[in-house]
Amino acid sequence: MRSHFRIIALLSLSALILLSGLRGSGQEAENPVKPASVEQTAGKNVEKAVIQPGENIELYWDKVLDRLKGNFHFENLTAKDIIMFFGCIALTLLIARFSRWFLEHYAAKMAKMSETEVDDLVFAAVGKPVSMIIFAIGFYFSASLIFPLMSGTMIVMVWKLCTAIFAIAMAWAAYRLVSVVDHLVGTYAKRSDNDLDDLVVPAISRTLKTVVVVFSVLLIGQNIFNLNITTLLAGAGVAGLAVAFAAQDTIANVFGSIMVIVDQPFKAGEIIKVDAITGQVEQIGFRSTKIRTLNGHLVTIPNKNMANAVIENISKRPYIKHEMNLTLVYGTSPESMEKAVRVLHDIFDNHENMNKEFPPKIFFNSFKDWSLNIYIILWFNSSDYFAFLDWSHRKNLEILKRFNEEDIEFAFPTQTTILATDSKHRPEIIMPPKDGPA
Repeated sequence: MRSHFRIIALLSLSALILLSGLRGSGQEAENPVKPASVEQTAGKNVEKAVIQPGENIELYWDKVLDRLKGNFHFENLTAKDIIMFFGCIALTLLIARFSRWFLEHYAAKMAKMSETEVDDLVFAAVGKPVSMIIFAIGFYFSASLIFPLMSGTMIVMVWKLCTAIFAIAMAWAAYRLVSVVDHLVGTYAKRSDNDLDDLVVPAISRTLKTVVVVFSVLLIGQNIFNLNITTLLAGAGVAGLAVAFAAQDTIANVFGSIMVIVDQPFKAGEIIKVDAITGQVEQIGFRSTKIRTLNGHLVTIPNKNMANAVIENISKRPYIKHEMNLTLVYGTSPESMEKAVRVLHDIFDNHENMNKEFPPKIFFNSFKDWSLNIYIILWFNSSDYFAFLDWSHRKNLEILKRFNEEDIEFAFPTQTTILATDSKHRPEIIMPPKDGPA
């Protein structure tokens, strides 16, 4: 029933457009005027077409019939013309209905056999607009059967009407196909944990639909109904420049958020370092990004700054590199130093979180002011910092235990003061030879 009501409404709209386009044409046919008085005659016809509040309805329809008689030769209309016209209209409606059923049911069932949902959405979106396009084409060819009975004005109005229906159907199809773009963008957004993607998808859908509607209205108005939209576009351009100038910081933040989406240097929940700020990303919005520092403070950074900043994504590091120095006393013998290095290799070689590409590096590398230094480089094959701390805790306890068992003494900053009474380090005073005669 809905489709029938829509067809009736469409035909009623068609009649109104035709009648509005035929204003004054009947009078021109009966009383031809000179070119100089065309505007005056058109003005009178328009005044006659306006229904006054107290005007008789029968008088109005008499005027409508008079205008139709001036643009349509009813006296030459035959039963064959009527049958052919309404037969073609009925055939057009059947074809339009069948095409819609085919796209929404049969073709949709075949599309469900595929792995992707895009074809399902395409068939569901274009079903109704395609039937409307078929109706516009069929109505024009049906009307072309009785073109010899119409005036030139009426033929032009039929052409404009069918073209308008066709253009509206195309715009409607484009509007409904936005759901396909929405699905594709939404599928891409689900692959990431970025909260900003979920905000951008509805915004993209609304923006595309608005663009389709605006451009459709402008194109149909200018090309079909000959409306002058130049002034409107010029005013919109000036207003757009004023808004862009006033909201340049906001626009910069929006473009910064777009760069964050495209580049994806971080996601919500990851730990990053931006300039001197280190913390976990809590929220990514259109204007700013919120980071919770390790001290619990919430820091808000504009997205235009995030787009230009040097960002360290700590959560994405594949391993944690750790350097440590073990200092032994200067009294350590070479044998004890070699034993200490062997003990460290026993502890760190082939540990449970070792990266085979980066085995531990252990060297006796320097003599410091107060100690003998063993330099150790380790790679912990995980990005979990607290797991690394737990592992370091256990390994440090093992080093302390093993060094105590091997009687290896750690050094700490000390100074050695040598006294004159110390027999081992007794100072010797050497006097230079005395010059000259004894």
